[in-house]
Amino acid sequence: MDLTRDPHYSIRAAAESVREYNHRTIDGPEAFYGEHQLINHAPPNIGEAIGALYVLFERLPQAVDQTAAAVRYVEEQEAIRMANGDDPGEAVSRLLRALINARQSMLLAQTHLRSAVEVSSNLAGHWLDDADGGDLEGAGVPG
Repeated sequence: MDLTRDPHYSIRAAAESVREYNHRTIDGPEAFYGEHQLINHAPPNIGEAIGALYVLFERLPQAVDQTAAAVRYVEEQEAIRMANGDDPGEAVSRLLRALINARQSMLLAQTHLRSAVEVSSNLAGHWLDDADGGDLEGAGVPG
């Protein structure tokens, strides 16, 4: 964590991390197989990803609140000029309403993700000795 970095760079880095995750997982579940490419590693890795999504949505409302507070402050200081010529006060009102709506949606998503975590925290792959007679291919180990 770099607390000296400008905050807009921090949130941009978070967005890029989500983009990287999306690119890694777009072609299917193999991205979750782990470094040895074993399917039995996928269930707990997927569970961990769901947990991380929950944590992300748990933290986003605070980020929105603090960003909205910054908007309010610079607007009160009359430091905002709209490049398109719109009235700053009116534009800031619309902006703050949109942030409030986004925050509410995040809280709803957080509730659903919490339910998902309750299940996904128990996802596990088969152990090698769980497979039929120690058959490694049946346990996701390539033959």
